[in-house]
Amino acid sequence: MVGPVLYSSDTKRALLHLMKRRGVITVDDAVEATGLTKASLREHLTRLERDGLVEHDSKRNGRGRPTLLYRLSSMGERLFPSFDGVLLGRLLDFLDKEGQRHWIDSFFTRFWQDRTDDVKSRLDAVSLDDRNARLTALKQILSEQGFMPEIEILDDGLVIRECNCPFPEAVRHTRIPCRLEAEFFARLLGAPISRVSYIPEGHPACTYEFEGE
Repeated sequence: MVGPVLYSSDTKRALLHLMKRRGVITVDDAVEATGLTKASLREHLTRLERDGLVEHDSKRNGRGRPTLLYRLSSMGERLFPSFDGVLLGRLLDFLDKEGQRHWIDSFFTRFWQDRTDDVKSRLDAVSLDDRNARLTALKQILSEQGFMPEIEILDDGLVIRECNCPFPEAVRHTRIPCRLEAEFFARLLGAPISRVSYIPEGHPACTYEFEGE
């Protein structure tokens, strides 16, 4: 995944931590914090943005050139420690022990339905006739969601590998997300699906094969 590679760079790591602490930074803020040149820092920030960890807005100051304001993206936020997974696991255990498994199923079903609707909406912005563009868009969306996807186009179908599970704590407590992920792809691509490898069973990726895509 992008994160560990970028964290091997002291400058990029310093910029990410600066944005985490301050929320929003400018290039001038980065210069003050690191002592590096503006040109060098702009290059680092551009790379971080290209890798999906940083995003920017612009703010106009009179007639001059607008100031760029940099902040962590949702993917960038995931580089920092969080106890949300532990808390979710405790919640799932609690609901299960209280005899409320139907609420667990309902929650994940609603979440995946909303996710499916959102992805379909984003893919609708790409021409139905441009298969490669749609698969590129799908790969970008899955990357944003933390799945580390690989997509391979075959003569008679398609293979999608998700090399990371963004919901490891949830999957430790229930396999509902796994079932819904398979259904997500089947609905999205409208093609017969087979899951041929599975992270919870010790494989390096969850791999889905599709026929006729």
